[in-house]
Amino acid sequence: INYLRPDFQRGSFSSQEAALIIELHSILGNKWAQIAKHLPGRTD
Repeated sequence: INYLRPDFQRGSFSSQEAALIIELHSILGNKWAQIAKHLPGRTD
């Protein structure tokens, strides 16, 4: 399958990414676009 951005990561989050998401969510709340900025290669 061809994707417009093949550099995006797909699949489950790593344990480090999950911990970062939890930490950022506790700070930022439900501002998912801002949280996504801290996860390079992932979409919002």
